[in-house]
Amino acid sequence: MQAALINTELYPVDDLESPAAADWIRAIRAELERDGCSLLPDFVSPQTLAQMLRQVRRITHLGYPGPTEVSPYFFNYRLGEGEDLPDSHPLRHRGKRNLAQVAANLIPDDFLLSQLYRSDSMRGFLAAVTGKPVYRNRDPYQSLNISLMDEGGCQQWHFDSGDMVTTLLLQQPEAGGIFEYAPAIRSDENENFDAVRQVLDGDRERVRQNRLEAGTLSLFRGHYSLHRVTPVKGKRQRIQAILGYSARPNLYGDKASSILHYGPRVAQIEATTPRYPE
Repeated sequence: MQAALINTELYPVDDLESPAAADWIRAIRAELERDGCSLLPDFVSPQTLAQMLRQVRRITHLGYPGPTEVSPYFFNYRLGEGEDLPDSHPLRHRGKRNLAQVAANLIPDDFLLSQLYRSDSMRGFLAAVTGKPVYRNRDPYQSLNISLMDEGGCQQWHFDSGDMVTTLLLQQPEAGGIFEYAPAIRSDENENFDAVRQVLDGDRERVRQNRLEAGTLSLFRGHYSLHRVTPVKGKRQRIQAILGYSARPNLYGDKASSILHYGPRVAQIEATTPRYPE
């Protein structure tokens, strides 16, 4: 059942030891090394995608909007705190964020999206790509998200906390909502603030675009690549799932970040039935 959620005619996750799978994995690794991104169109079949979308539409009203102006380094809001930096510095930049997210604990276990996220097939596939064991994020709110953008919706230029970001586009908008990124603009050794500032100021030399279609799974090195989603145009919502995996077992996010991004209900839950480890 798990592998059946994936289009195994195109993507042989059910036989990762085969020569065909080995060639496919090598190609993905090469794309990630070269471009910082690998796209897998039709990762789920049209029938599976249609059912996923029907299920997800039942809970889109549960999305919480979260902050509307955010730093590119939003996974660490305190970065640069107390430093005397000019307003033009990337750490002082605030970009427009206009989207809502449905937290993991609001997505029913029997949804096909949940089944895909929890499947051994996905973890086995990602482990083959990374060459490391892969674990599901344990955070009760951040592990699996549904991102919703209505007309005018967008996401600011930013970096991610994790290196390998895995997303599945469930519904593309009529226009806009384009994923843009500047691959490998920073490294562990160099934040490269000057180059980051140039992109934030509108320089397009480093910027690439991915015009995603529904059903596409994206693997993206978002910790090192600055990226954003351009404003959505038209009445059709842009709907994307974010599947949280990590090379670290028992990974939780930050509780304060969960309260900020998913609303007061998280604080209420944590006050009565805490879900974060002490």
